[in-house]
Amino acid sequence: MNALSRVTDAQVDAICDAFVSVSWPLGRDDFGALAERLGWQLKLETSSGVQHRSGYSLNLPTVRSLVADDAISQVTIAVSDKSDDSRALRSAADELQSALSGRCGQSSGSRDGDHRWELGNGGRIWLRTVPKKLLLVVESQRFADVERGEERLGIGPDLSPGAGDATD
Repeated sequence: MNALSRVTDAQVDAICDAFVSVSWPLGRDDFGALAERLGWQLKLETSSGVQHRSGYSLNLPTVRSLVADDAISQVTIAVSDKSDDSRALRSAADELQSALSGRCGQSSGSRDGDHRWELGNGGRIWLRTVPKKLLLVVESQRFADVERGEERLGIGPDLSPGAGDATD
């Protein structure tokens, strides 16, 4: 069996550097320039989103971005191979969490095993484990602010009322 591939620490650093330096809202043109600097290749652009191929050494090197009010609201980057090997995915998640903490500081919290980092520009980066792969999810300040408000109220997609937020 082949080893599970994941993005390198240098690629994590480049992604973090790119998104900690943006000003929100991030327009399509500015996002296009950011994607180009990261080496991502445009695959598809619609009114509601943009898709790129990251060029990372993964079996599905996808980058999917959502657009709201003509600005990028969320960017989802595949950072590991798709795999049925849960131990290899957990190991890759631990390595990526360490790389993110090295670049962005300690995780500001976690939920259901997913860790998040608050960005100085108001955005957020999540390391999410989904069935069979790992994703980095970058949220714009607007989306992160909505999520923070829901967390304060004890509501949200993965929270029950009153559950609050679990931190490590």
